[in-house]
Amino acid sequence: MNGAALSSAVLSSGQNKVERRTPIVERLFSLTRLLPLSFAWRLGAGLGDLVGHLPIREVRRAREHLTKAFPEHDAAWVRRTARRVMRHFGRMMLTSLATLGHDACRLRRGVSLEGADNLREMMRASRRGEGTVAVTGHFGNWELLARLGGSFMPLTVVGRRLRHPFADALVQAARVAGGARLLYQDADIRSFIRELREGRILATLPDQDIERLAHVFVPWFGHLACTPSGPAMLAVLTGSAVQPAFLYAKAGRWVLHFGPRRHFPRSRDREQTAREITAWLMAYHEAIVRRAPEQWVWWHKRWRTRPRLD
Repeated sequence: MNGAALSSAVLSSGQNKVERRTPIVERLFSLTRLLPLSFAWRLGAGLGDLVGHLPIREVRRAREHLTKAFPEHDAAWVRRTARRVMRHFGRMMLTSLATLGHDACRLRRGVSLEGADNLREMMRASRRGEGTVAVTGHFGNWELLARLGGSFMPLTVVGRRLRHPFADALVQAARVAGGARLLYQDADIRSFIRELREGRILATLPDQDIERLAHVFVPWFGHLACTPSGPAMLAVLTGSAVQPAFLYAKAGRWVLHFGPRRHFPRSRDREQTAREITAWLMAYHEAIVRRAPEQWVWWHKRWRTRPRLD
């Protein structure tokens, strides 16, 4: 489905207040308009491929994790895929930078759509005032996903506060450039609940091992992985549906993928329900990653935290 079909699938548009940019960030947004997208795509791939051949920690770790996740493949496949991982993220970084100053509505014209009916269901629910906990991950291009999504849906992105003020300002400006709102992970829980009760789509990325956050252990490529349970618990507390969403590259273009919007029945055991929701979301996420394993961040220590033995 092409960009026109994407526009027709979107039945309402949520344009939200964009955070003010600092003068330096504003200047950077202007300069990026001078970088051709095709050049950024090729240059990013070349730089990533170069990194993939270096004996650095991230490449070694990507190989180690790919070996663990795909035991059916040989060492040659692992080395080749690790290089493709670096090539993909080189492309992602430079194309994301090159599109900072571009209008998000124009950018989505060249985007294909998977799951149009699932998108329509989410938008209809939003107009009824029913929020959705949208779950994506560090796969494909999640930063561009936030910008494109904010241009046609009432989107609120949950992000992590970065240590460096300039980097934080740049990432924040990029995420809200399409019209999305931004909430940091350390915001009051009432802020997240308020967004959902306003019928907004609350976008989260719970595919990282972050032990300091409330978490559960669920399968990820056949091994238990520490996974933040906050998104699932928000769905439990508010009665909201959960829905996977991703933006990934396929045949040289971006594909916007929406999975099924699912309600989980209420139960007295909230923690168990949150575990079931998280397990379902991660199983769906794994299936998506298996389509294009080179587009996930395999250098991340996904199995770092281990379950405690009681």
